[in-house]
Amino acid sequence: MSLTRAEARKIALSVEGASEGPYFGKPAIFVAEKFLTRVHTKEEAVVLAIGSMEMRDVMLEAEPKLFYITDHYKNFPYLLARLSKLDKATLKDLLSARLMQIEAKTKKKKRAAPEPAKAPAKKKIKKKKS
Repeated sequence: MSLTRAEARKIALSVEGASEGPYFGKPAIFVAEKFLTRVHTKEEAVVLAIGSMEMRDVMLEAEPKLFYITDHYKNFPYLLARLSKLDKATLKDLLSARLMQIEAKTKKKKRAAPEPAKAPAKKKIKKKKS
């Protein structure tokens, strides 16, 4: 049932497009240069970015044995999932949800981006015959 830090890291890195890099000086896992997750270095937990504070609070209330926050995360839409209560399938589901958020934001950003300006067409100048 429970996961080790190494197992959680391996599962996160198995997500298509995942890569490892620093996030506020701590090792983390990214997809499309967006934070996916990180295995906490002090807590026996993984850090998850949640779409909103409201969703985070719903998740905390629904699954208090699995999810929690520390004072550090109180003002941010992140929560911690206890490795002792987390299984492989649940972690994959949580990461898939985050991946959908990342993809939705990426698509929205692409649609909002202005198209590059095109150079004006060159006009042909007709020479007058003298």
